[in-house]
Amino acid sequence: MVAAHFKILVIDSNREHLDATAAALREEGFPVITSSDAHEAIHFAGEELPELVLVDLQMPGLDGIEICIELRGMETLAGALIVFHTERNEDYLQVAAFNAGADDYIIRPVRPRVLVTRLKALLKRHSAHTSPVKKRVAGITVDRERYLIFRDGEEIVLPRKQFELIALLSTAPRKVFTRSEISRLIWGYEIFSKNRTIDVHIRKLREKIGDRYIKTIKGIGYSLEI
Repeated sequence: MVAAHFKILVIDSNREHLDATAAALREEGFPVITSSDAHEAIHFAGEELPELVLVDLQMPGLDGIEICIELRGMETLAGALIVFHTERNEDYLQVAAFNAGADDYIIRPVRPRVLVTRLKALLKRHSAHTSPVKKRVAGITVDRERYLIFRDGEEIVLPRKQFELIALLSTAPRKVFTRSEISRLIWGYEIFSKNRTIDVHIRKLREKIGDRYIKTIKGIGYSLEI
């Protein structure tokens, strides 16, 4: 069972949302820590080292994006998943969240059981992707054990979703992975074409490793060039 092995920190200033989400997660067996204060939440994260942080965007003091940036700056949380859970669905906020290092962005309202199912799918894929496998293709070495890639020997540290993207593409160089395949294999659900999640991660990945490695097949998807 996925749940018992993963600790989740839920950050939300709305006590009703916080309690409902925590209750749904605990019913599935997850160890849950909660906080409605941004600074307290960051402290809890450093102390408890959760595998997943679920954070609301609209927090007093520091907003969710600022919290995400703080957490991504902590070496001890390098492997943690960060998921936004918010009513705000503007494109620019989603882009800002992913640029800050978010792994997913879930828009409310969403039923607690559906939310839990999505989080379980994220954690299950995270667990599956951490096997100690190294693969070299197109001048890039993918090190699953340390969640690193090397480009011609140069170490490049990537946020989780960017790492999973390059790891997926490297499994079949020159194969065109459709947007549907990418969304199902990495996010666990279909990402609609108007949602810029995949585009943002591909753009950030190209900024880190260079433009020549990932080819865009317009209207279809992406492939790794060799």
